[in-house]
Amino acid sequence: MPIAAQSLRLGPWRDGVNYSLPAEEISPGGLYDMENCTVGLAGEVKKRKGYAKFNASAMNSGATVTALGQVVLAGTEKVFAFCGDKFFDVTGGTATDRTGSATVTAGNDNTWNWVLAGSTLVAANGVDTDAVTWAGGTNNIAALDDDSRFTKPTWPAFWENRLWLGNENSNSDRLWRSAAGDITTWGALDYYAFGYEITGLQPFQNTLAVHTQYGIHTLTATGSSTIPFQQQQRTQRGTIAGRTIVTVPGERQIFVRDDGIYQWTGGAQVEKISFALDDRYWGDINVARLPYAFANYYPAKEEVWFYLPHGSSQTTMNSVVVYSARLNAWFGPYNNFTRDSAAIIDDLPHAGDFAGRIMKHETNNNDDGAAIEAYFETANIAPQGDDVECRWLYARTLFDNLGDFDVSVQQTGAGIVSNTETITMGQSGALLDSTFTLDSSTLESDVSALTDDSDLFGYDPRTMLRLSNFIDDETFSIRRISLQYKSIGRTRKRKTGIE
Repeated sequence: MPIAAQSLRLGPWRDGVNYSLPAEEISPGGLYDMENCTVGLAGEVKKRKGYAKFNASAMNSGATVTALGQVVLAGTEKVFAFCGDKFFDVTGGTATDRTGSATVTAGNDNTWNWVLAGSTLVAANGVDTDAVTWAGGTNNIAALDDDSRFTKPTWPAFWENRLWLGNENSNSDRLWRSAAGDITTWGALDYYAFGYEITGLQPFQNTLAVHTQYGIHTLTATGSSTIPFQQQQRTQRGTIAGRTIVTVPGERQIFVRDDGIYQWTGGAQVEKISFALDDRYWGDINVARLPYAFANYYPAKEEVWFYLPHGSSQTTMNSVVVYSARLNAWFGPYNNFTRDSAAIIDDLPHAGDFAGRIMKHETNNNDDGAAIEAYFETANIAPQGDDVECRWLYARTLFDNLGDFDVSVQQTGAGIVSNTETITMGQSGALLDSTFTLDSSTLESDVSALTDDSDLFGYDPRTMLRLSNFIDDETFSIRRISLQYKSIGRTRKRKTGIE
């Protein structure tokens, strides 16, 4: 028999999560909170994928992986890693020590920044005297021949067929350039000074973007042999964390500052794009450790992953928030692991831990065998307004047909006793040729999405839901939820709370 009710639809959640607003001010297309969940292109909320070990055994007695990456050298694709006081060729998951006589100083904060300079890998960490190079093959790394112009460079870049190295031991504001086509030739006067410590380098549009905390400067090729590059300050704010500089399609450069995440499109202004992370997320970031944060662009999903120190005393990067360039929205954080470096390898995010391991993310439905504890919370919507009492009846959840897994649905509200129900996201029907019973069975469906109902309770103008699953090897993909209710009308409340 039909139920006389009205319906409130929550989702699809294309607005992502918003930590800067109370639940009562978020739209039906936004989320109040989430952990270990992602938002798909259709606005569906899914448990994130897990991670697994990339290298067969721990490198360097379980030291910290301070850099990793994938490059093509001498025609062969190579995976490499700096781990503790050594450099490894980790191609195929087997680690081979290629340190040789080069100096690599161990330390969680001695992170390496690298660039492919033509056919040579160049890396620097601002701690060891020399930048190092690697030609691949069976070669070991070696000190860069820089004509003794500088020591302890921090930021490398390769642009206009030249190697650039910035923030060196004697002059943190100085940027050196090599000769064109020759990364081992450095003129005595071939440098630029910017007045402030260089915090990052990255080519952008037709320029080399040079970041300082107090602005982004550019170098632009002039075509003149006398003054080959023009130096110009473009903005008044730049990054404080050079490893977070990411250039995404659409001519946008995105980076971290102490108060949030910004983008620059080449003009005189930078724009903060992380307002949705303010307050309930960014308010718990350990700003003092943000210079050690890092980020990667994940092209397959057009996402930027930011590895951040979440917690007032947190010293390592233990939280990943994700910016979707497609949706212009945020989701995450991804929690329950710590990382010190990251790169895209074989088209997937990989990250280095503190125990000699490279972890391959976006794989499996568990974290190296451990369950992924995931939940999300909807907005707290008053469908008829705050002055109209509603009797809440039931919620119909539309989800992807992924497996016979359970999701807990917890209902809360200012005037409602918290209640938890369970929906089963598998087929409840029977197969026609085996378990079907006439007059008592329903047929199993082959559709891509299914629905299930869960009871709602109580009287209140508003209600919100929290959906969760903490079970190993189980996942979910929730498309939207329709809340059924009856409008009681305008009533007086004698006091706040549950009556």
